[in-house]
Amino acid sequence: MRHYLYWVEREEISPLRPAANVDGLTGLGSRSFFERAARRRVEQAMENGTPLSCVLLDVDDFKAYNDNHGHDAGDEILRCVARIMRESARADDLVGRYGGEEFVLLLNSGVEGAREVAERIREAVERECVPATESPLERPITVSLGVASLSDETKSLERLIAIADVEMYRSKKTGKNRVSVFQPT
Repeated sequence: MRHYLYWVEREEISPLRPAANVDGLTGLGSRSFFERAARRRVEQAMENGTPLSCVLLDVDDFKAYNDNHGHDAGDEILRCVARIMRESARADDLVGRYGGEEFVLLLNSGVEGAREVAERIREAVERECVPATESPLERPITVSLGVASLSDETKSLERLIAIADVEMYRSKKTGKNRVSVFQPT
């Protein structure tokens, strides 16, 4: 009987594992999947001395947009941003939904390459993720991004993301719809 219960439980849980790795709304990697995979990438980059950068993105004024246009319209914006992130990443980059309206990208690239990708993402979101209404008074959808690269000051995934997060908030505080890059001392 115990063996049968184990088998039944395994059959019920087995399909849930892949679903836990993917964000249901955007199809990107979930935060937990991203963190597991990214942690390995950071360790490998540190061991091999290869460049690695993190881009953290937040949709500007998303709560207000969601409140004004409804959750379905907000979901469309999140799917649009996710598509642009996926299209901007190379096959060996990691992309994930970090939470709410935050997205994360881990690139096998130095700071300048990451800045270029972040700028392309910023421009594409503004151009392609159009608001639900076509009113000329409606502001375009924009994003603020922060970039940090692996360095002596960012030797762990947690530190790399934390610094990219600080830079993302710098983008928000200095006017939104921009990219801020961490420059190690």
